[in-house]
This record gives sequence, structure tokens and C-alpha cells, in this order.
Amino acid sequence: MNILITGARAPISYEVVQQQVALGRKVYLSDSTKKVSIKKSKFIERFIITTSPRFSTELYIQDINDIIDTYHIDLVIPLNEESFYLSYMKSQINAPVYVEEIQKMLSVHNKYNFTKLIYAMGFKVPDTEYIMNQHDLTQFINDYPGNEYIVKQPYGRFGQSVRKLSRMELENQRLIEFPFMIQTLIKGTEWCSYSFAYEGRTLSTSLYLSNTHDSYNCSTHFHSQKNEALQEIIESVIRNLNWSYQIAFDVIQCDTTGEYYFIECNPRATNGALFMQPEVWELKPCTPKYEARQLIFVSLYNFIMRPKKHNLERLKYGKDIFWHPSEKGIFFEQLINGAQWWLTAKSLKTTVNTITTYDIEWNEDLMTKK
Repeated sequence: MNILITGARAPISYEVVQQQVALGRKVYLSDSTKKVSIKKSKFIERFIITTSPRFSTELYIQDINDIIDTYHIDLVIPLNEESFYLSYMKSQINAPVYVEEIQKMLSVHNKYNFTKLIYAMGFKVPDTEYIMNQHDLTQFINDYPGNEYIVKQPYGRFGQSVRKLSRMELENQRLIEFPFMIQTLIKGTEWCSYSFAYEGRTLSTSLYLSNTHDSYNCSTHFHSQKNEALQEIIESVIRNLNWSYQIAFDVIQCDTTGEYYFIECNPRATNGALFMQPEVWELKPCTPKYEARQLIFVSLYNFIMRPKKHNLERLKYGKDIFWHPSEKGIFFEQLINGAQWWLTAKSLKTTVNTITTYDIEWNEDLMTKK
């Protein structure tokens, strides 16, 4: 069986490739950038560069179909935000794609729409509103008084648009621009989930704690753990959504009540795919792996930016995502590619997180896209 994995720049790609190889599959990789750490891996047949799905969607789909036809691809597995474009054009792709329908994906990708949807299903979310003007903001603060609030945009990744602001800061109009999404702050333990499902049945779920010091941001260390109560809730949500394929949630367990609040959803692959067993890609139920993994390059970068003891200690935690004893060069390749991303971001005066998804992001509703 020949597999095409798209979004090969994603750190999880190395592990997912090995999961496919363990099933006896041949793996082809594609991405719209050359900055791919595993493009020379011995586990893949070939790496193919495509056009940008964001800026040349139709040409991108043509590239994907050319790969499918040339290499006799049986299945496409997306690992990054190109998932949305593959879903949007799914009917025009010449092979099955492990991705949900675009309407369902966007219903949970938009953070504001997701909170309303999940609340309507009977699950807990922070008090949330979309603020258009000062009157809306004043009304929300009066309705939900507190010392701190979370402000974000409906679309975003890596916590880039998320800000924690005091009431005083919110009332200072110079610090914020309308419109924006606002939520009450839930203090507690932050959990990340990743699930693979088919027609509403969860086949496997990995759960791991967010270990960032800045709430509502992305992690660099991952330690899968058991949490039966949260897993049951996640499976219930997936059942209600009648979801197929990959989906991930950020959830906070409230310190005071112990209840779980859904913060946002990623209807695509996330770092939790690191803990999947190969059989899940054959649509078979399986228990995730319980282990620790990390992104050493990002940990090194964090230590350089913030040379504190806790950032140094993190380097001792877990096997690196890009480490394989028979292919050590990939570990160093990630350092080279990471440096290239950093230099590109610096030259464009933006952040590394922003630049790594710039050409594959989906930041609009379907009606806008049309």
C-alpha cells in the first residue's frame, strides 16, 4: 500500500511515517517548503515539493493528484493545516483522504463557533462572547465580573492571538482592537487530547498535560497519561459530532470545581499523534502508548531566549521526536531546519510559529472562501 503524507514539516511526521512503515506500507512525503527535517529519511520513498495550498489552492490539488497518479498512492494522510484545503477540494482528489468534510471542520476550527457548538451539546465552556464594540465589552464585563479575562481571535494557532488581560487593561481601549473574542478565565490544569475516530467511534485517544508556563499556549514536551474521566468526555463529544479521522481538543480542569471546560479544537493532526499505535491507521481500536517525548530544538531555543533553570531541566525530559538510533542524521537535520525557520522569521520580522504555517493556514469561513 502506498501512502502520501502531506504537511511533512510537522514534527509528528517522523513518528507517523514510522507507524506507516510498521504496517508494511510505502510512504511518500509532500510539503510546500523545503524546510522539512525528514525529507532524506530512509523510511520514505520520496519527498515531493508542492505549491502553497493557501495561495494556489487549485494548483496545489493538481500537484497532489499528480503525486497520486505518478506513485500510485492508495491513501492520503494530512498532518498540518493543508488538511483544510484537502477537505475543501476532497471531491477532486484522486485518492481517499483521512480528513473530515469541510463544513464540519470549520464548525470546530473557528474558536467562537466551537464554544457555541460544544455548549449546545451540553458540555462546559468558559463564558464566551464575540465583542464588536465598547458597548459589547462593557456588557460582558458586567455580566461576568472578574479580575482577568482571555482575549483571542476566532482563528489562530500556537496561542499566537491569545492574551490574558486584566479588567483594567480591557477598559483601556488603546490596548485592544475590535472585534475580538472574549472568555472568562478558567484556572486549572490544562490538558491536550488527540483522537482518531471513525463515524463517531473513537478508535484511540492520547491525553497529555500542557507544560507551558504561559496559559493557552503550545507545548514542547509531551507525556501521555491516563485520565478515564476526561477520555469518556472526549469520546462523548466525538460521538455527538459523528466525527471521522483526526481531531484534538484543549481542555482545562477547573481548580475549584474539578469540571472540564473545552477551550478550543483542532480538527487535524496534533502532537498527540506521537502516541498512536500503527493499527489505528487501519481503523482498528487500540490503546495509545504511554511515554514522554519532546522537541529538543524548541527547548534549546526557549533556553537561549530565557536562560532559566526550568528551561534547562526540560532538556532532560523525554526522547526527542526526531531521534532514531539507526538514523541519527535526522536529529541534526531538525537543528538545521529550525535555524532556517528562525532566520526566515527574523528577516520578515515575525515569529517562528507564524512563519512555519504562513503558506498553509486556513483563516476564514467557507462563505468567505467562496
